[in-house]
Amino acid sequence: MSASIEQKSNNYPMSAIIFVVSLMIVFLRLQGRGWHCPSGDFSPWSGNIWSQHNSQHLFDPYSFTHILHGVLYCGLTAIIFRKLALAWRFFIAVAIGSAWELLENSTFVIERYRAATISLDYFGDSILNAASDVFCCGLGFWIAYKLGWWKGIIFFLLTEIVLAIWIRDSLLINILMLIYPVDAIKMWQTG
Repeated sequence: MSASIEQKSNNYPMSAIIFVVSLMIVFLRLQGRGWHCPSGDFSPWSGNIWSQHNSQHLFDPYSFTHILHGVLYCGLTAIIFRKLALAWRFFIAVAIGSAWELLENSTFVIERYRAATISLDYFGDSILNAASDVFCCGLGFWIAYKLGWWKGIIFFLLTEIVLAIWIRDSLLINILMLIYPVDAIKMWQTG
């Protein structure tokens, strides 16, 4: 009987994750977010960050920044909640990722992106893209967990460098530009 109780308690984090992500989807829909790319293009990837397809498809270059969210959340939950079971730390990471998607798609943050970053034509994520971003966050959590501290930090920095070269943006650049826009960076990004 104790094995049955233990198995049931192991299902709680996964049930909580499904609940939080479902709640995020409901709230995104209530915010007016569409399910998919409004132009009707159903390809899973959109590589052009300057197009109307950015943040509308399953994956885009910013999916890699959401992987980095997961890397950060893995490290933070390991520090702050080190005695908490790994499954519950994973739940916390997914819950934070879901909360970020709601905040990122709020009118205030969308307007901030459009005013302070290179995302001049950003009108918010599709629900499919937001759900994929949360998946990427979860993937990043597990990548960091499997790599460990030092390899996780190297993975984070290498991904930042690749993104900066590839799309002239990254998680750290994005955070900086949201909080404290730097004209020289914005000029470099628009190239």
